[in-house]
Amino acid sequence: MIRFKNLTKSYGSGKGIFDFSFEVEEGEVFGFIGPKESGKSTALRMLMGFEECTKGRCAINGKDCVKDSLSLHKIMGYLPQKFTLPGDLTGKQFLKSMAQMRRIKNLERMFELAVKLDVDLDQKIGKMSRMDVKKTGLICAMMHNPQVLLLDQPFLYLDEKARTVLVNLILEEKEKNRMVILTTDSVTGADITCDRVALLDRGNVAYIGDMETLRENMYRDFMIQFGSSRTAMQFSKEEFEIKTMKDRSVVVTIQGEMGPLIRVLSHYDVTGIEPVPMKLDEAFVHIYGGRVYA
Repeated sequence: MIRFKNLTKSYGSGKGIFDFSFEVEEGEVFGFIGPKESGKSTALRMLMGFEECTKGRCAINGKDCVKDSLSLHKIMGYLPQKFTLPGDLTGKQFLKSMAQMRRIKNLERMFELAVKLDVDLDQKIGKMSRMDVKKTGLICAMMHNPQVLLLDQPFLYLDEKARTVLVNLILEEKEKNRMVILTTDSVTGADITCDRVALLDRGNVAYIGDMETLRENMYRDFMIQFGSSRTAMQFSKEEFEIKTMKDRSVVVTIQGEMGPLIRVLSHYDVTGIEPVPMKLDEAFVHIYGGRVYA
């Protein structure tokens, strides 16, 4: 179990995190959602024991994250939001050196992750694309099968294919009864991975709850492509909130489950449907009626 108890880290001028008090259980994927400087990265750094708290504490399996950081690091995997890898080494050379530091002799998991993420580890890191560097960092965080996995903005720089692979990897960790905490600035990104989320506003927990309840209360936009503009016009007369309509495309706003929308669409010639990413400030207003400060 990961436990935050009145955890506060103040940098002055209202920056930091303030009075975090909640727990993350085994087999749970937990998400911190918030804009820049909302405290997401600070929370993960505190769990890693990189900084001492101003007051309160955080602990993993009963061990203090600062005092017992060396022993806790053996069961933890961490991907920072910003990191630099040695450009003169290949991905394989770097990961092997990290495996040696962790005394990992079996590299099967390393190569398995490389195949799933589709990254060529024989490339020199300095020649890699930004996405492949990110994939290499993910492999480094996950290759020792950590009990606790901390991922700071893991979807950043990944294309759609790689994001899908990472979602599946995170859900696999959940199935293995491991604890995963990730940060993101997108409600949509957390929707498909997290069991619970905390929305952070200037270092404060503005909302905390499970994703199922969040989905029920959230308003979401979907862009629907119809076979013709006439069909789109016919659909617009249904009892849904139409946000915009142009030619064959309609953006509809729904609250809660998609079932009613899908049932109605089954009677129409639909060529495509996709979610419209919600801006973070809109999500905050929809969820708890407040404002997010970027």
